[in-house]
Amino acid sequence: MFQLLRRFVSLPKQSIRSFHSFDEITPGKYISTHLQNGVGSRYVCQLQRLTIQVCKEFRTSYGTREWIANDLTAFARQHPYVVIYVQPRRHRAPNLIGEYLSGDRQWIPLSNCDRQHVNWWIHSLLTQQGDPQWRLLKKMHTDSPSTQGIWTPFTNKPTDRTLRTYPDNDLTEMEFPQVTATQQIQELFEQQKAR
Repeated sequence: MFQLLRRFVSLPKQSIRSFHSFDEITPGKYISTHLQNGVGSRYVCQLQRLTIQVCKEFRTSYGTREWIANDLTAFARQHPYVVIYVQPRRHRAPNLIGEYLSGDRQWIPLSNCDRQHVNWWIHSLLTQQGDPQWRLLKKMHTDSPSTQGIWTPFTNKPTDRTLRTYPDNDLTEMEFPQVTATQQIQELFEQQKAR
């Protein structure tokens, strides 16, 4: 954690996406699904409590103080299910702590973040589930792997289509059945009429 703070304080102001090198900070994990929140029932926001620790005088807290003065009440009105605490701390860097229904907590340092970055981090916590952030090792994972491999658009297609040069005139022509459905219905109508 100390390395993260040291890196954050020593870097010049930059975008949030380029700040974190997730390969160094977060451990790797395979993708998995959880609980299907909101599928078949109403959505329940997983963020339960948001604590903003800020200093009233410290210069690294300027963006956080600006967000509290301008955007806090609007955020509280939009999200009444999230309890928000503002905790003053003298001469310390600002922090953002999110507590989730699962009991997990996420701590984010907000040193030298401007108002937009603070807003981005708060909405990031709001939309997460509370699990720690993991770096995905693969985009697909299953507990029972298949021997035939991952499905692709060419899985059950003839292999000669991969060797052709495109555009191919044989594939652009429409294949019409011998008798259309309309013709079949007309034949059935004529048969019933004849009886």
